[in-house]
Amino acid sequence: MAGRCKSLVAAMLAVLSAGVAAEPIDFELPRIDGRAFLQLSAYRHRPVIVNFWDTDCPPCVREMPVLDRFASAHPELLMVGVTVSPKSQARDFLDVHPVAYVQLLGPAEPRGLLRRFGDPAGALPHTVVLRSGHSICATHTGEVDQQWLETTLQRCLVAAAPQASNGK
Repeated sequence: MAGRCKSLVAAMLAVLSAGVAAEPIDFELPRIDGRAFLQLSAYRHRPVIVNFWDTDCPPCVREMPVLDRFASAHPELLMVGVTVSPKSQARDFLDVHPVAYVQLLGPAEPRGLLRRFGDPAGALPHTVVLRSGHSICATHTGEVDQQWLETTLQRCLVAAAPQASNGK
């Protein structure tokens, strides 16, 4: 029984630690507006917030204006929305609810991509903060708010900043 509990705890820790990857993460996905593909690694010098969403997800819809305002207030980062909705449905939705940040079309089967971004259950909305260099700093499943975004970005920027040398 004790061995079984240890295995369960080890498995739970593995799942929890999967959300904070040390390896740089990348993808190339088409933009919903049809302009081109976006290669995430092209922005590796900047922190990135990736938000996975669906048009049929009420918390996803509610947080989009918050993400849009945050992206406008923080030009030092790249904000990217990745929809799991069909392209025509996402396009129609964005015509009614426009946002200024980049919107991408996720793969037809998004589970693998969501897993790579720390969401093994595939729950939405799912938001990921990547440091410069694109290792995962933080993930959040569920609706985000301004305070979470500010606090998390600050923590991730501080964690990524080079430490000052004291001359010794």
